[in-house]
Amino acid sequence: MHLQKLMDIVVKEKKSAPFICIQDLVENGPFFDRFADDSLKRPNRLEITFFLASWCKRVGFTAEIYRDWLTGYCVDVLSKISSSSASQIRHSTKSSINYIHRSDILFSCNCENNIFKARCTSNCLVYDEMKDVYLLNLEEKQKKIQEYQNMAKANKPESNSLSVTKRYKQQFGEAVSLIKQYLEKGHTKKEITIFLNEKGYKTSTGCDWAAGSVSRIAIKKGWAPQRKRINEKKTASVQLKLF
Repeated sequence: MHLQKLMDIVVKEKKSAPFICIQDLVENGPFFDRFADDSLKRPNRLEITFFLASWCKRVGFTAEIYRDWLTGYCVDVLSKISSSSASQIRHSTKSSINYIHRSDILFSCNCENNIFKARCTSNCLVYDEMKDVYLLNLEEKQKKIQEYQNMAKANKPESNSLSVTKRYKQQFGEAVSLIKQYLEKGHTKKEITIFLNEKGYKTSTGCDWAAGSVSRIAIKKGWAPQRKRINEKKTASVQLKLF
């Protein structure tokens, strides 16, 4: 059903047929029997949403053209791998689509190595292009791993009995950085909470994120959602006109 709807959009907009990985993912969904014992590497709802939205952006669809289709797909199919309600998924999907179109994120599938384990063929129109991107990213990743290993050898090994705070320190810092980025993109604190939990981030004490935790960090750092700043500017402008 969802694949046929997508094909109808493709025909109407006079675009090329979806790549085989896109067709497979839309038609079959994230069937986890393909992952065997690789359960820790299973993609989440947000990753799949970003992947499909970035493909739509690549082929030239505006957000308005495919928003209803992708939102319906996420609610019907991806709700099976998410603890969020249907209304939360709808809101999150629309926010993700807006984020993709406002950012410089490009479509990248990694060919046969795609994290969704979706079907791939060397006959794909972008296979060579995507293969080059994958190899380049792999090379960069290997460099970073080597740099990290060299740093680890140069430093004294830490005690195995790390405190909870130290254990989650690095990923907590990454989560705080994401909170700032999402606020700047206009996401609400509730949406940010969903994003962090679905990506597997924990608080400094190793707990799941809650909207209150996100709010406390935003207040402590003095960060305000972009939409709030815009409203403040509009209010200030109105006040000036009154005077």
